[in-house]
Amino acid sequence: MPDTRYGHNPSGAADPTRTRAEESLERDERRVSDLIHVLRYVADAAGFEIYGRVTLLDKKTGRVFK
Repeated sequence: MPDTRYGHNPSGAADPTRTRAEESLERDERRVSDLIHVLRYVADAAGFEIYGRVTLLDKKTGRVFK
């Protein structure tokens, strides 16, 4: 049975590289989520509504968020 503990790979061995990568992705996704909330708030305060999908490009990493 695979080991599903945090920071371990399916064979049960500690996998710090994978852990760091997953934490980095979660951090980026949280930044985008927070930004979308702020954009919606600002648009609402100005009397607008975000209609449709917002695409963002992280200037530092080059990653595109849709």
